[in-house]
Amino acid sequence: MSNISYVALSQATALTRSMDTTAHNLANATTSGYKAIHPVLESIPDGSGDNAINYVRESGTYLELADGPLMQTGNPMDIAVAGDGWLSFQLPGGETGYSRHGRLVVDVDGQLKTAGGMPLLGVGGGPVVLPDDVGDEVVITTSGTVTNPQGAVLGAVSVVAINEAAQMLPMGAGMYQLPPNAGQPQQMENPQVKQGFIEGSNVNAVLEMTRLIDIQRAYENSVKLMGSDDELTRTAIQKLGRV
Repeated sequence: MSNISYVALSQATALTRSMDTTAHNLANATTSGYKAIHPVLESIPDGSGDNAINYVRESGTYLELADGPLMQTGNPMDIAVAGDGWLSFQLPGGETGYSRHGRLVVDVDGQLKTAGGMPLLGVGGGPVVLPDDVGDEVVITTSGTVTNPQGAVLGAVSVVAINEAAQMLPMGAGMYQLPPNAGQPQQMENPQVKQGFIEGSNVNAVLEMTRLIDIQRAYENSVKLMGSDDELTRTAIQKLGRV
């Protein structure tokens, strides 16, 4: 292949990844707490001077951290974080996961958990546990303090600040893990927890659909360019064969 085809191939390969992430965003447009994923594309130079060629390469992805819409549910077990901050959950392997999806349930032991069974962590690092006689009659203040209807403190929800949040690794269902070599998350001093709300996906479906169409067109153009370059090469070989 000629340099033209190699450049077009590098672009087509990068655009394939872009199509995958955009389609993934569209599939999660209604997933609570989901953050849109976008690829990072960069130009890689090869050669120097008049012979320099720039190829396209995907160097990773990042999360779009804009808040999703807050939707009122009226369920006292639903919580959302307004502004900065992430809820902490204990993953099945013992590690800590982070999410903005605060739709919770109370298990038989009184622990607040996700529907998938991952315990919500409190400020001290352990699960938030409610007494047997409380049920779902709890009050969760904007600071994350959990009380019974009489005001007795039962615990406090952990809301942390994450420095490298845009590089967190998606796990599915709006749950994320810290990237390698990330710093330790710190407790938010003034979190804004809203009881009876959940945060929706921050995916703009119309924008993502428009982006997907643009990517598909660019991909088709790259493929056509490779085909045209291949045809020119065949034509040149045929003419040389007649000399």
